[in-house]
Amino acid sequence: MRKYRGYLAITTLFFSGLVSANASTILLASYGTTAANPGVGNTATTYSPFTSTVNNGSDATYNISPGTTWHAPVAGSSYVSFSPGTGPTGNFATPNGDYMYKTTFNVSAADAGATKVGTLTVLADDTVSVFLNGVMILQSADPMGASNSYSLCSDSGPNCRTPLTFSFYGIAEGLNELTFDVKQVNGLNEGLDYYGSVSTVPEPASLALFGTGLLGIVGFSRRLLASR
Repeated sequence: MRKYRGYLAITTLFFSGLVSANASTILLASYGTTAANPGVGNTATTYSPFTSTVNNGSDATYNISPGTTWHAPVAGSSYVSFSPGTGPTGNFATPNGDYMYKTTFNVSAADAGATKVGTLTVLADDTVSVFLNGVMILQSADPMGASNSYSLCSDSGPNCRTPLTFSFYGIAEGLNELTFDVKQVNGLNEGLDYYGSVSTVPEPASLALFGTGLLGIVGFSRRLLASR
């Protein structure tokens, strides 16, 4: 009797694990084109010179240090910029304007029909808007004014002082592009940091199929136990 109860427990765990295994996660993090991938599923963050205020003619990016001025990078990510000197430890005074960065990640065709949810945590000096496949998913902080002095970076999030975490949807099967519009408002330092994930969960019909199989195994095991 104990043997078959153990068999039932193992079978239940196996099928429960099988359902969990069908949920997949893609890790996302910022890293420069001149740095190694830290073990995430997105491409290096590239610069878009022709749509940015500083057109240096290159899409290369560099990991830069936050010094003691910015919040530390999130998890395994790194601050990135189009120049190694734009951070608090550098000597490049970045003109006011917009600085465009992008990265891509791929959602497997095997996840077609699955529910897809993304999360991102961002830091930026002075602030940043984020777009997924051309659609805004995070708005930048308000312009400089009475309620936002930009004394270091934006007084409110997203900024370089407090990580801001948000969820997003609209993720497609196949190639997806995240675009970051880093806005320089009060001169001096500029940089972008982000970390997050995209999770896919099987559609309800697939889960129901697994559940039916599990119930069948449980029923069979009970009949087997009753016959002993």
